Amino acid sequence: MLYIIDANNLAGKLGILFEDNFDKKLIAISKDWSKRKNKIYLIFDGVDGLGDKYTEDNITVVYTPKDSYYASADDKVIETAKKILANEKEEIRVVTDDLEIIKKMENIVDNKFKIIRASEFAEKVEKNIDLDFNQKLELDEKEVADINSELLRIWK
Repeated sequence: MLYIIDANNLAGKLGILFEDNFDKKLIAISKDWSKRKNKIYLIFDGVDGLGDKYTEDNITVVYTPKDSYYASADDKVIETAKKILANEKEEIRVVTDDLEIIKKMENIVDNKFKIIRASEFAEKVEKNIDLDFNQKLELDEKEVADINSELLRIWK
């Protein structure tokens, strides 16, 4: 199963949207939840004109660029769903409570996807994992050394 998640929307339903590093917390929650071997796209509203995208294990994290094309992550959620629907054989779940996304997705004639309300999804996630948001998100010494080595390699 593949999930395309309107990340800011889900973070709001989990009550973490206005916390520091809410995106890192949602990524950690998704990693814990995705132990069920689901592929996940977390699509966040970006904070700059460039955006970003990276993959960790089975989670792809996307920060949309803030520009005239992507007014918010909503456009990227729909774009990603359409692109994946054209190429994937597995079922797709789009997780959002955003009525505009839901309306646009319902106009896609394809039975390989289903809309899951973010509020319902959040309830299920909260029941199945420990949501300990008070843990510190710090790197250990080896992780810091690995990152520094990689940056040195790239920037030389």
